[in-house]
Amino acid sequence: MGRDALVLVPELDLDAYAARMAQSKLSRGHTGAKSRSEPSSSTKSSSSPIEVFRWRKEPKVLLIAFADAVAQRRALGRLSMFMEDPDFRGTVAETLPSGVRGGVANYSGHNARVRETCAFVNEAAKSATGAWTEERALVEALVKVGIVRREKTGEFTVVEDSKWTRGWDGGGWNDADAEEENVVPETCLIAVCASENASEVQDALLHEAMHGLWYAREDHARWCYDYYRSDALTEDERATWVDFLRELRYDVTSFEVVVNEFQAYMATERVLFGPDAQARGSKRSNASAVDALTEMQKKFARAASEHVSDPPRCGTLRVVWE
Repeated sequence: MGRDALVLVPELDLDAYAARMAQSKLSRGHTGAKSRSEPSSSTKSSSSPIEVFRWRKEPKVLLIAFADAVAQRRALGRLSMFMEDPDFRGTVAETLPSGVRGGVANYSGHNARVRETCAFVNEAAKSATGAWTEERALVEALVKVGIVRREKTGEFTVVEDSKWTRGWDGGGWNDADAEEENVVPETCLIAVCASENASEVQDALLHEAMHGLWYAREDHARWCYDYYRSDALTEDERATWVDFLRELRYDVTSFEVVVNEFQAYMATERVLFGPDAQARGSKRSNASAVDALTEMQKKFARAASEHVSDPPRCGTLRVVWE
């Protein structure tokens, strides 16, 4: 399959994808998890089909639909750990953690470059556990629509021809903590968990859509890097942000993880910080951190309103500056 096969990928806008995920079959016992957190009560394999769509507004962003939380977690949980977990980055975990140590594996939204997804599955295939059925099913679904090809060696590679500049590609990491961040747009995937709670789906999807912009737009990541490094933020503010990510169990040694998550949270977060969080948590021990993050968000929103054109929208939900 080559470029002509790409037209087989059906297009959806975010509203249609969110509606689909709010109507999907759900894992038993899922009654609405916290924002961007998945239920961890079951790890039983799911054989439900995986659907691949293309975001109509951003053709390099693929929207992946799993039938339930279990299927998504088993397909993307170890990949997220491989990309972002402080203990497992670059390593194929044997199991998925639960509870407090679940970290990125437990979130209801996931994102990755397709190239890195292939690289992870190739690494997993060589590990003691092998690639899980759901992980292979994901890349096989991408093969069927011409996004990925299976080589004679059995490994998976992305069809897209681009000179990658970031992340993992089998040979190691390029975290690009240099003065210039020339980020080449690449095809990526985002996915959110099926849930009966439509607003929960929209909240997670808006966050993941910002990650989609990071990977897919020519100038978005570069502007975010420039903003994060500029004097718009103080050293104390950057330290507060890194501490926030560390508590959420992100690998803060990766500069790309730090800045990519910064732009997504600053654009969309309303629960962990922001005016609503300030009102609810004024007497909590972390009130000073919430206040600092909220002020950082206000500054970012003012700048982003001038530099981030046509941001994602989902239902009535908007980025914080709209």
